[in-house]
Order: sequence, then structure tokens, then C-alpha cells
Amino acid sequence: MPKACSAVNCPNRDTRENRAKGLSFHSFPKAHELRKKWMLAVNRIEPGSRKLWIPGSGACICSDHFFQDEFEVYGGQKRLKAGVIPSVFSFKEPTKGKHPSKSVKTMGISWPVASVSEATPPADSSPAQAKAVELIQAEHQYSLSEAMGSRTKSLIPTGPVQGTEREQDAAQRRLSYYQQELWSVLESLREQHLLQKDMEHMLRSQFSDLQLTLQCEGALCENYPAATRNFAVSLHLFSAKAYEFVKKTFQLPEATTLRTWLSNLDYEPGFSQQAFNALAERSQAGEKSFKLCSLLMGSIPLERRSHYDPSTGRLHGLMDFGAGKYDADEVSAAGEALLLVAVGFQGQWILPVGYFLLATLRGDIQAQLLGHCIFKLYDIGVQVVSVTSDATAPNIETARRLGVVVDGLFVKSTFFHPATPTLEIAYYFDPSHLLTLIHRLLQAAGSLQVSGKAVCWDYLLHLGALREEVVLQAACQAGAISPQEQQVWGNGATQLFSEGTVQALHFAARLGLPQFQGHEATAHFIGLLSAIFDACSSCSIHGKGFKAPLSRASASALNNLCNEYENLLRKLRTATGELVGLSRHRWGFIGFLVNLRSFQWLAQTHLQAEDEPTTSLMSCWWSLDPLEWCRGAIQQARGHKGVGPAWTFQEAYRLVLNRALSGLGLDPPNLLDISLRRRTNLQLQASWPLARGQIWHLPRGTGPPRETQGIAPAFLAELEEDAIACISCVVLGKLLPLLSCAECRAALLCPCKGVPAGSALLCVESKGRKYLPAESVRKVIRRAKQVVGLPSLFLGDSSHRGFLAWQLAILADVSEEPSLFSSLGNHLFESNAVVSNHYVTLLQELVRTFLELWLEAVQGQLSTPPTHECSSSLKVANGKQQTGNANGPSRDWPQQTRGLMEWYMPI
Repeated sequence: MPKACSAVNCPNRDTRENRAKGLSFHSFPKAHELRKKWMLAVNRIEPGSRKLWIPGSGACICSDHFFQDEFEVYGGQKRLKAGVIPSVFSFKEPTKGKHPSKSVKTMGISWPVASVSEATPPADSSPAQAKAVELIQAEHQYSLSEAMGSRTKSLIPTGPVQGTEREQDAAQRRLSYYQQELWSVLESLREQHLLQKDMEHMLRSQFSDLQLTLQCEGALCENYPAATRNFAVSLHLFSAKAYEFVKKTFQLPEATTLRTWLSNLDYEPGFSQQAFNALAERSQAGEKSFKLCSLLMGSIPLERRSHYDPSTGRLHGLMDFGAGKYDADEVSAAGEALLLVAVGFQGQWILPVGYFLLATLRGDIQAQLLGHCIFKLYDIGVQVVSVTSDATAPNIETARRLGVVVDGLFVKSTFFHPATPTLEIAYYFDPSHLLTLIHRLLQAAGSLQVSGKAVCWDYLLHLGALREEVVLQAACQAGAISPQEQQVWGNGATQLFSEGTVQALHFAARLGLPQFQGHEATAHFIGLLSAIFDACSSCSIHGKGFKAPLSRASASALNNLCNEYENLLRKLRTATGELVGLSRHRWGFIGFLVNLRSFQWLAQTHLQAEDEPTTSLMSCWWSLDPLEWCRGAIQQARGHKGVGPAWTFQEAYRLVLNRALSGLGLDPPNLLDISLRRRTNLQLQASWPLARGQIWHLPRGTGPPRETQGIAPAFLAELEEDAIACISCVVLGKLLPLLSCAECRAALLCPCKGVPAGSALLCVESKGRKYLPAESVRKVIRRAKQVVGLPSLFLGDSSHRGFLAWQLAILADVSEEPSLFSSLGNHLFESNAVVSNHYVTLLQELVRTFLELWLEAVQGQLSTPPTHECSSSLKVANGKQQTGNANGPSRDWPQQTRGLMEWYMPI
């Protein structure tokens, strides 16, 4: 069949006669930008969706739509010059007879056309007779439509419709034939690999009694029965190509209708219409923060168990897309809940927009659901800028189906917006998951090669196997510390891929330890990955270095980082000499390359936009940390951390969605803490087995014990003179193992001078083999001790509310202390949260730990009471504080705590 020109109202076809007349036909260019310009120039609209027409692989434009000077002759052939855009069009109606028609006469078929009165069944006819007459009329259209294949046959009557019983019986037989023909079409689609076998089997088992009618005009969506709705949605999600193929013959709705059927208002699986209504209200009100969003996709495992609810008469626990229930025996129980979360492009809001119960995660289904969600958001005025998932096999297939291209080290990280091809969307892989993949590869392979230099896992194992006496001896020989007043401490909460690990390797090598010689390639590798992860996780305008938001000023640094990383991938090989970027373990590295390319595109699109450019971009809102907050809230609402059935997930989702709707646009959660919790498996102390004697092992009860007989006499004398040091050491020993932030843990100790403070391997000041707390810790404990030394001394109210009141009172007094934790100036406010940053969190934990220990001492609940000397010194100190407070200006502590609840209440 000759190709036709795709221009509106152009009758030219690629025939021999037209070629002889000098006409030439030119395919749409493959370059994305030039292709979009051609599409806009053609100005062709899809009749069903009223969206811009997207050309297929065989679409072409004839030479009538170009000027003569836009052609050139090369090798005897006429071709277009580079970058030419068609510009000669006439959008008027064509002259009558201009287009070749597909009439019955040209097809060699002739029969008398029935009039309207003949086509309309009599008023007294039965519904079956009316259906038969309607079917016969539809058959005339069906017989002239494009053939579906060898299995689809046209049954064309040879004369006008007659109302006899014989012809009505024939129409009924043909109706049954077309109902069964659907399954023949599905089988043909499976043979053509347009529909997978398990999906075809599930459709056949669930919709065995489905009755579809032939294609006809003017069908309304409310006329579709529930079974047809469920079948249409299922087929479209399983294969969009199969759906379009079946739609040519049978009556099925447009994709816009399917999105309506996928939505609900009762917290059932599907798109949550409450969320879309709330976003539409805020977007249409003109709030700029609701104009752009990122779309996050993640899954929650479910217990594969079905349950019959006698109150509703429904079977729960099977896979469900939201358009209807499945109940066939062959339908699998749901094993995964696919969760979609919309996030403000710069983090002003987090909102779940839907969930779907799936038997297993599939890339084709996920791509279709993402497309529907992007369409729905676009219809309410919210533009999706990026899509994020982790780098598992189904999600990689999802990215490929959306349009992301990864060919070796060539990466195209964006895909066209499904609603309008003039927009693009960036794809983004979760950086925490990518680091986990790289950690697995390095740990399993043992070493990687970069330009002949080894990146060895053994250096990290040697770091974990360090013993304190070895490090102390080497440090003393190097003159770094004095063994009488310093002690080696390993910060086990340090992330494996961080600057703290790099500094620890450098410090161990400077001490002359032989097992760390030649560590430079490994340190450079870890440092580069640390910088890339920081660039992918910036969450505060106060961040420094690569943790700072992406801006115009830092765009050049991002480009340099991207180039350096790409050069690394071109040289990085396994021990067998295979390029890592082409191996089966490539996605941890390729995922970061996709992210960097997306960053570059986002910087060019939003930072350098001509209209209202964005000043900065915080990349943490494109990770899965906001989705992890929703996932954690759902698990908490379910009441257990294990895997639960689908019906408990639905109730938990209802609570989380209502909570998100009520707090839409308010203070978001602390993503820094969420990210740290997600990366506990990437801490140094999780990378090797811990044992006593290692500097990384922090045994329970580190610091002064509750009974002081075991303390060295010299240190005991110090404690008698300074009760604050005693209390601070006890608080320090209890709090250190509980903190997950390496920087905050290091800030609680006194580091030695001349040793890098950010290193995972630290030399800290000690007394009697006990770590001494930092001066800021002593200041906080001193303030806290002054407050609890007041006459009330907890006797007024020992309940939880009273405990909270004392905590707020101490925090109010501590907030007046200047220059607390000055060494953490670049870290304390790296969080996105205004209130729950690490400065507030650190103060909260210190005060809470102090109050717990103090309450135990006051109420006499210590398993071993303190000695007479230590307790007497504490009593004397308390007496001094009480006397001083009595003589000095008094504080109204209830007034002081008023209004602090919103600042210091735990989130």
C-alpha cells in the first residue's frame, strides 16, 4: 500500500505516477528537536484525544510542502537540506473528489442501502430482534474496516436487511461468532508477541463470558458495563498496542475514559481522586509551588493471601488496578503494592496519589500507570518534571518503555511528556539504592581496576580490623598523640562512601601502617562517589560544597563532576578486564550517569529558563526519601513492621492520605534523617563483623559506669571535683550508640588537635581510658542541672506530660547558650526541615537522656546506687545550685515553656 503525505488535506501518495511528476516523500527526522518542529509545523490534531498528532515510523511529508531552494541533489537523488522545516501548507477543505475514497463501489461491493426507516426496528420488536438489526447495520461498517489479520473474517450480506426470523437467527449466530472472535484476536496478539501468555490466559479466565459489540460511533462511557470497563483497563495496562489493535474492531473507549475508570473516591486501589482534587484546587488557585512536581514510584511487599468479606460479599487480596474486582481462580493474589507519590518540585509538599495491587512488579504495567498519572496531573494543571524509582529490573524496563535510552555509556535520560511532545520529563534513579548496588559489586568482586590501579575492598577490611593498641603505637611514633591523654575512637556510623572514610584511609596511611600503602586509587574512587551522592542529595540552602543546592554558579562544577565520572566509567574494569559499564553489574554506575545527565538537563531547563528561572534546585526531593516517609507512615499505621495482607494496607493508606491532605504544603519531614535510616547498611560498622578490641566496637555502657569503684583513682578525683564531667560522661555513654549521624556523634567528643575532625578514625581526649565529652555537651548538662536543681525537683508531676514540661524548660534555657557545637556549623542545618534539624535533634537527645538518668537517680531506681563520695558531691552541687537560684533572679518556667511546643516537640 503506497504511503500518503501526512499533511492535513494533502491528497498526494507515494505512487509511481507522482514520482514521475517530480514529487518526493520525506520521512520525519529522528532528531528530537527537529522532529518536534516538524510536528508543530504540520499542525495535525488527533481526532479522538484532541492532542497534537505524533507521527509513526512510516509518516512522511511530500515535497509540495517545501520551497525549491530547500532541496539539494546528492548522488542523483533529491533530498532536503539539513535543518529544513516544512512551511507550505493549506489548511482549507479539499476540493470535492480530490481524495480517493474507500467507498463500497471502489471495493467492488454493491447492495441497496437501507433507509432510516428500514434500519430502525419496529417499536413492538423484542430486544433480541433490535440487537440483531443493530448488529447487521454495524456489520456493514465492520466489513469495510481494515482487516485484523488472517483470523478476522468479514461476513457481508448480499442484500438489504430483512426482518424474517431466519435472518434474525443468523444475526444471533454472528453475534456469538464475534464474541468468540475476541479470544481469537487475543491469541493472535500473543503469537505476535504483543501480549504475553500469562496475561492472555488471565484475561481469558476472568472475562470468559464477556460480550463485546462491534465498533460503532457515539458510544458513551456510562453505557459500558462493569466487566467491559475492567477488561478494557486490564488490556490497556498489559499492552497498549494490543488494546489499539482490538479497538479497531470492537467497541472500546479512548484512553481518557480509562483514566477516569482508574480513579476512585473510597481509598480503593487506583488513583486517589481526593489527592487530584486537592492538587487541582491549589494549582488553579495560582499557587506556583503546585505547578511543578516530581513523581516517585516505589513498592511495598504484601502477604499473598486472599480473604472473603461476608459483609460486602467481596473477595479481597487479589491483584487490583482499581477499575473492577477480579475473582477468577486463575487470578494471582497480590504480592506487591505499587505506590505513586507526587512531590513538590522543590519540596513544598508530599502527597500519595494512588496505589495498585500487583501480583509481581512489571515494567510494562508500571509504564502505563505512570503515563496515566502524568496525564491526570497535566489535566489539572500540574506538570511532572521528573520520575524517580530505584534501579531494579522492572523499573529499568519501565524507564526503557517510557523512552529513556542507555546504550553502553551513551545515555538519554529524558523522555517526551505523553500529553504533549513539546515537553520532556527527566528520569532519576534513587541514589541510595545505587550506592547499595556499587557496595555489593565492590564487596563481591574484591577489586576493580582503573588505569592499572586497583580499587580494593581489602583497604576497608583493614580499616575495620584495626586494633587500638596498634593505632596508638603508630600514632605515638609519628608524634600525633600522647597515649596518656588521648585515645583512638572509630566513628562506626560513618558512611562507607563518604569523605570521613577517605580521611580515615589517609590518616592510617600517614601513621605508616603498611596495609594502607597504595590506597590512593581507592580513596579517590570513594571520594568521587561521595561527591556524586552529595550532589544527588542536597536538601538545604545551607549546604556546602556538593551538598549545596544546584544553581547557576555551581552548574560548571556539576559539568566537571559529570565529565570526571564519565571518564572513570570509560576506564573502570573488573578483575577479568571487562568494562564495568558494559557488565551485568553496571546499573549502580550507569544509574548515577543517568542522574547526572538529568541534572544537566534540569539546570538548563529551569535555571536558565527565559521566563521565571529557578534560583536553585534541591535534588533530595527527586530521591525516594519522601516516598520512604509515606512507606514508613503506612507501616506505622498498620501496627507492625512485617509483611501484611492487602486489606490492612488499604486502611493504612487511608490514614496516611488523610494526614497528607490535612498537612498539604506545611512543614515537610526531615529527609536527612530518613536518608540516614535508609543507609544504615552502608555504615562502616555494618561492613565487617565487630569484635571486642576493635576501635569500631562501641560496647554497651561506654563511659563511666554507674558505680564508681572501677574508675581509676585519678579520674575519680576529677569526678569528685566536677560533677558535670561525671554526668556528661554517663550521658555520653548512653547516647553515643543511639545516634545514626556520624557528624553528630563526633561532635560529642573532644578531638585531638592536628587530627582531621571529619575523619572516621579519630584521636579523642580521654581520662582514665574514658572518652571526655566536648565542651558543648558540658554546657548543655550544666544548664540542665541548674534547671532540675530547682526546689520542685520533679515532685510536682512525674507523668509523661510533666517530663515533657521539664524537657521544654531545659531546652528554653539551653537555647540561650551561645556557640554550641560550633564544629558542626556546616552540618547542623543541612536538613530541609526548619524545626527538626540536627541542631534541635542533638539538643533534644542530650536533654532527654539526661532527664531519664536524673529521674532514675531521684526515684531510686538504679540497680546499683552511686557511692557515698559521688552522691555526696552531687548533693553538694545541687545544694549550691538551689541556693544560687534562690538568691538570684527567679525564672517563671511555665511561662518560659509556653510556645516552645511547636519548636521542640518530637515529630
